[in-house]
Amino acid sequence: MTTVDTIVEAIEGHRTLNFGYHGFDRVVSPYAIGMTTTNELKMLAYQTEGGSNSGVCPKLRYFAVSDILGLEVGTAFYVPADEAATSQYASFTKLYAKV
Repeated sequence: MTTVDTIVEAIEGHRTLNFGYHGFDRVVSPYAIGMTTTNELKMLAYQTEGGSNSGVCPKLRYFAVSDILGLEVGTAFYVPADEAATSQYASFTKLYAKV
């Protein structure tokens, strides 16, 4: 199963994801995956646990799929998407999955 397949299944099943990203472990509730206007494959997700360069958590974030390491489906509580999250879908030129 590819990284994209795992993300799509997690989005469709409202499951959390655990992975490494830019030197930090992350736990997220994924909301969408697709191509951006700069032709990058990204995931929009709400990070609930783990670290980040900004030190801000929880936070809605974009993750470059190519930079995700050790992706696993998690068991943490899934945080449902709100209007602020779904309004970000417009930043994608093509969506492969969304909640």
